[in-house]
Amino acid sequence: MMKKFLAFFGLFIMFLVVPQDSFGQDERERKAVEERDKKKEKSQEEVEKELIKRHLKMQSKETRKRIKRSRREAERRKKGKHPQPWWDRWFSRKQQTKRRKKA
Repeated sequence: MMKKFLAFFGLFIMFLVVPQDSFGQDERERKAVEERDKKKEKSQEEVEKELIKRHLKMQSKETRKRIKRSRREAERRKKGKHPQPWWDRWFSRKQQTKRRKKA
């Protein structure tokens, strides 16, 4: 009984003593993997931007203006502001209809 306990205890101690660094990647490999991941993310972002540019080029001028205005209003709404600045509301000649999401 004592021999089994000592053998088990010896194996347990041996696993505790084995250095953990031998099983993991070294620091250089980890940095290389991180750099590769960053490059992949950047390339995906660039591809996405290129697709958006190509999509906008296919639209007519009026549609591009409407998209731009809508995006500007959405950004202002995100910040908690009115979609149009106060001077646009005060000094515009015609009353523009508010465009809101349908609930």
